[in-house]
Amino acid sequence: MHQESLSMKLSRQFPLNALRVFEAAARHRSFTKAGEELGMTQTAVSYQVKLLEENIGEPLFLRKPRQIVLTETAERMLPKVTDAFAVLREAVANARQSADEVLEIHSVPTFASHWLARHLGTFQLQYPQIAVRLLRGTNMTDFNREPADVAIRVG
Repeated sequence: MHQESLSMKLSRQFPLNALRVFEAAARHRSFTKAGEELGMTQTAVSYQVKLLEENIGEPLFLRKPRQIVLTETAERMLPKVTDAFAVLREAVANARQSADEVLEIHSVPTFASHWLARHLGTFQLQYPQIAVRLLRGTNMTDFNREPADVAIRVG
């Protein structure tokens, strides 16, 4: 018997892409305009909406010539979906800001390759909010002119 992967089950239970498409279509009141915004065809938008409607078990739009109208279910869903995507955008923005924390290490190539690179993984697991940039070279580091935080030299 074939078992579905956990990610397949979760994607069917929580159709994030279809929700994104629904939000754009509801906001624009148009599958075509939602598709233009999302870089999708109108047919792909319609398909994603259909998947979401099947998942929910109710129609979200009344399809009329050159017009779509939100159903009561869609009217109730839209503010919550819009808020959820705002929260997700904020989370990504916060992650980008914290990713600005960079530890720049300058090291001689042999030390960087043989010891430092092996141990940086452990450091990054302990401090995931800090990105590490490792630059290898033999020149002396001028801390007044270079953005290095640490320089490791032999001799």
